Amino acid sequence: MDGLEFAWPTTLLFWHWWILGVVFLVLELVAPGIFFLWVGLAAGVTGAVVLLLPSLAWELQALLFAALALAATVAGRRLWRPGAAPTDHPLLNRRAERHVGRLVTLTTPLRAGTARVRVGDGEWSAVGETDTLTAPAGSTVRVVAVRDGLLVVVPLAAVDADDRSDPAVGGTA
Repeated sequence: MDGLEFAWPTTLLFWHWWILGVVFLVLELVAPGIFFLWVGLAAGVTGAVVLLLPSLAWELQALLFAALALAATVAGRRLWRPGAAPTDHPLLNRRAERHVGRLVTLTTPLRAGTARVRVGDGEWSAVGETDTLTAPAGSTVRVVAVRDGLLVVVPLAAVDADDRSDPAVGGTA
């Protein structure tokens, strides 16, 4: 076994880093997650630095690669967030929140803070803004919020009374 001894390479050339960068990019293709992309980019930049400074010690190369990989990953995660793209329909998959501000009709009386309301051609479960609110079936209520998937409603009379006492809405103080 004299001829099979392993010696750690004391020299890393630029193409070693570029091969490592390509390996990370292939890993990104196999297991997408936008993590290996940044590490591969760091390996490529490290290779470019080694091409410009070929006498750079392998320890410094490894340190440079680690720092670049960390910086590229942090910067990449901040710049490229999956699912954070701006949209012109922010409530598209948040159906309950689309009803905030609408006037709806109670199909069951609002008692002990719970009721059912008609929204379009369907019914939704609703809760009063407070547990003490009551209103008969057929009353018009306003959806003011969404709590745990339930529409939070207030009777229209309560909304009108609040508007009359609020100077910002045109009422008297």
